[in-house]
Amino acid sequence: MPKHFVPVLVLALFLGGTVFCQGADQSTELRRAQALETAHNYDQAKMIYRAVLQAQPQNVEANVGLGRACFYSREYPEAADRFGQALKLSPGNADVVDWLARSYLANMEPQKVIDLIHAEGTPAGNSARAHLLLAHAYDAEDNLDDARRELAHALALNPHCRGAHFALGFIAWTTRDLSTAERELTEELALEMPEYLAFYYLAETLELEGKLDESGVVLKKMGDAAPDSYLHHFALGKWDERKQNPVAAAGEFRAAIRLDPQQPEAHYHLAVVLRKLGQTAEATKEFDRYNQVRAGMKSGMGQGMGKMRPHLPDLDAPPM
Repeated sequence: MPKHFVPVLVLALFLGGTVFCQGADQSTELRRAQALETAHNYDQAKMIYRAVLQAQPQNVEANVGLGRACFYSREYPEAADRFGQALKLSPGNADVVDWLARSYLANMEPQKVIDLIHAEGTPAGNSARAHLLLAHAYDAEDNLDDARRELAHALALNPHCRGAHFALGFIAWTTRDLSTAERELTEELALEMPEYLAFYYLAETLELEGKLDESGVVLKKMGDAAPDSYLHHFALGKWDERKQNPVAAAGEFRAAIRLDPQQPEAHYHLAVVLRKLGQTAEATKEFDRYNQVRAGMKSGMGQGMGKMRPHLPDLDAPPM
């Protein structure tokens, strides 16, 4: 054996072991970042993902993880950049296409969603989820015919597609086709894991149809699903308001505001019921708060209140 062979062999084994250890360390770091994500500690998770990418820029898992952490931090442009990089590294990856499309939607760039999914083709572009994403994009552009068509495609591919019946019901609700809204939202809630917001809009639809008792049953089920959420208290407040019980309504609207003071509708409805109760000074304060919050909102947000037709809520939005 040549004299130089042993040192070279030792060096090769050392370098190989170093690379192996670095890979193992990166896997450990990725698991740690994912645990931080699960705990909603997105800032620390982002730091770890960025450190991994500094060492391994082509790491798909780290790109996707950083994109997710940015998405949940509402840093949508950076989220889109990370998911776009991940898609270059893993072309046709349906999960990455889904995240990238959701980032475009959240950043109010619906045409990019349409271009992305049409460019991807199958399988990423021809699934129930892809058609649901397209429907959200067309809805954002107020192209309701194409939105409905995409939702029909989604349900044809998967009759249990979470969110598709909800989207059809929501679009019907915004155009005041109440019978269609009631039917589609009821279909959504019959699914094993329905879109949570279907409770709210079905209750609202039934109230508009004058079916207050049926609406109350839906609100009770909504309370079982998320008992301490802004939307549940807000919905109960509106139900009490329609039942001519302003004291109970005021209590529910105040509870909703405590949970999320940046939602203008609760301030508006609280002002209305306070005025009915003769508390004009407090009512004026709530009207002022409503106008202040509303002034900071982008067009199309909220539940109407003089704005353009409200668009479909974010996909998989947690209960407020």
